[in-house]
Amino acid sequence: MWITRLLFVALCVSSYSAGQVRPACAIVHHSLPNDLQSSLEERFSKFVAAQAGEQWGEVADLLGRCRMGCNPQGSLYTSSYKQCMVSRMQAVRMRAFDYSIQSLSACAAEGEESSTGTVMRLTAEKLSWYLSGTGTFQTSSEEWTEPAVVVAYRDEGQWYFTPPQWKMQDKWEKVHYAEADFLRDRKDEISVRNSPSSPVQITDVHLYMDRQDPSSRNVTFELQNKTSKKVVAVDMGISIDDHSGAVFFGGGTFQIEPKGNLAGKQDFSAYSDYCEGIWKQTMTVNTVEFADGSRWQDKPTAKSK
Repeated sequence: MWITRLLFVALCVSSYSAGQVRPACAIVHHSLPNDLQSSLEERFSKFVAAQAGEQWGEVADLLGRCRMGCNPQGSLYTSSYKQCMVSRMQAVRMRAFDYSIQSLSACAAEGEESSTGTVMRLTAEKLSWYLSGTGTFQTSSEEWTEPAVVVAYRDEGQWYFTPPQWKMQDKWEKVHYAEADFLRDRKDEISVRNSPSSPVQITDVHLYMDRQDPSSRNVTFELQNKTSKKVVAVDMGISIDDHSGAVFFGGGTFQIEPKGNLAGKQDFSAYSDYCEGIWKQTMTVNTVEFADGSRWQDKPTAKSK
């Protein structure tokens, strides 16, 4: 029997993913000074043509040195990340992009959330610009069109671009992964920290890629009651670096008999951006409640205080 579960996970990653296309700020329509507008159109045409023509060295150059712009919302590429990015674009090429230069948008400056119009050149140089349109994408087996957003930014007097990487990642995952990937037990991606004093231990952990969402993982495990008392609730923790979530098992008919075991399962994200790598996750038992009303709670370590 699977554990009845109530899930409360706050990993603070979905906002990051969304921010790669639309940052957490007021987005307003703006126009560029004429010379910047014409140079944007020219450079963007090269960016799209380089992908269509499989000129991957030029594509890498036109990505520039910053992710999402050389501003507080962006960060510098590492060589390994850019290499991964280009490799992903090779598998999912954007060979055309239909947009209107009149439909540019950008983050509004503080206090200008409702303003529109042509921005000053100094301001234009600092902003990340969003080109909304319809992209034509291609893999080795298919071609399709869909709405997409490309980010354009200025750096040292030139335009550079970030492709609609989340749309491309979704398709890349479907192209990249094979049946063997879904069958492989990925338990090395998660570690278990059982406190020696915990009355319930996590055992027999197995982890598999989700077939519908390859960035997600399905973990199965056993909860082992080491005591002679009936358990009626278990609060577990799943942590990723500085982010943590809680998974509560309890209520209704939930129970683990004395010295008994109960099978459990949980789903969670393995990564937000594949090129940043797989998150190493840790499972713990935080609290255990017994049928007699008593309760065990893990004592935080010095590191977690």
